[in-house]
Amino acid sequence: MKATFFAVLPMVLALSVHAQEADANQTPTSDVASAPPTLVGQQAQTQPLSELNGSNYLTGGIAITQVYTDNAELSSAGRVHDLSYDLEPNLTLSHAATRLSYSLGVFAGFVVNRTLNERNQASQTARLDVSYRMAQFTTLRFSERFSNTTGLWSGSGAGAGYEPTTGIGALQQPNSALYTFGQFRTNIVLGELSHQFTLNGVGGVRGTQSFTWFPDAATSPVVGSLYGGQTYSAEAFYNYRFNPRQWIGATLRGQRFDLDRSMGRTDTLSSIFLYGFSIQPNMSLSFFAGPELSTTAVPQESAPPIPSFSRRMWTPTAGAVFNIQNQRTSATASYVRGMNDSAGLSSAVTLSTASATITRQLARFWGFGVNFSYSRGEPIVPSQAIRTYSGSLQLISHLTSNITVTGGYGRDENAALASGARASADRVWISFLCSFLRPLGR
Repeated sequence: MKATFFAVLPMVLALSVHAQEADANQTPTSDVASAPPTLVGQQAQTQPLSELNGSNYLTGGIAITQVYTDNAELSSAGRVHDLSYDLEPNLTLSHAATRLSYSLGVFAGFVVNRTLNERNQASQTARLDVSYRMAQFTTLRFSERFSNTTGLWSGSGAGAGYEPTTGIGALQQPNSALYTFGQFRTNIVLGELSHQFTLNGVGGVRGTQSFTWFPDAATSPVVGSLYGGQTYSAEAFYNYRFNPRQWIGATLRGQRFDLDRSMGRTDTLSSIFLYGFSIQPNMSLSFFAGPELSTTAVPQESAPPIPSFSRRMWTPTAGAVFNIQNQRTSATASYVRGMNDSAGLSSAVTLSTASATITRQLARFWGFGVNFSYSRGEPIVPSQAIRTYSGSLQLISHLTSNITVTGGYGRDENAALASGARASADRVWISFLCSFLRPLGR
């Protein structure tokens, strides 16, 4: 992650100078109307339009957060109560223009636990999105997200009321189910080259690479040993707009799921067909479905021996994504089924996940957010299937233009379906965010 940032950041700054010079002499051309985010491999915005800033700005600040949980180890027995504190400065640089757009955010701090002192650690989250128009009809896009944290602080909105996101879409996202409150690191990178072939047709190629890391001998009280791994994906896609509001698309995709410690490898090939409908300018609904072929290889000598299973099988990939965004409300809801990485289990999984997020600005100084997710992962190599629920509610109060207070409640639950082991935890947090915003000149 650090090497990538040091390599990409100078390129972004150099492109910014070149793009601004080009913008001054270039008359914007009319583009194809925007397709729903799912069709172009992007993630929908999760902020109301009223909360978005201008095209060129620098934001930053510091968040001080306290979280209480009644099961800090996410254990099925012997609950440990704990108070955790996080001090997290942050800085985001954003730029949007005809030729070049980018957003670079860095969040770094330190987590202190009152009871589980061995979990005290530095935490970092960073994200980078770059879109560069190389020619009139050709665009290069790059996106990356890195996180070094614990499960207690991820996926819940615990913190300053924001969750750094990237433009990586629902189909390209790795398995984000929560299996542990312990430490882990994740990183996902996406690169894409797209070209507008006709007035209504856009195609291209994209690749993604992601990894998940757990400390040696990391375990979960519900599923046992946790395994890191890497995922590689390559896609060729083409989208066509057949009327002002409707799109169709096709994607050919190959994936490889590698596990650490020689646990095995799964390769998949799939054909995915997409349909997207823009109900209103800021409201869209997308569907996708297609067949997927998976082939799994495991070491010949495994301890314990692996039960017999189908190493080559056909399964469906399918899903739907809904998004709405206006001045006061942003909402997304999605369902995705298909092969995905292990997220700590002993092999790649057939993953079914449903999620919904609503952010609402009630008044000038008040807002709230609701998040819910459900996932069920069934490992291809026979082992524990996992079912996970996670939900949270938070209230946001803007005391001034620079000071925000956020309070929230979240609940997580993991269940191993074969053994019946189950663990749940409740979380309550309060966060104080002091921030600034500085518009930037051209």
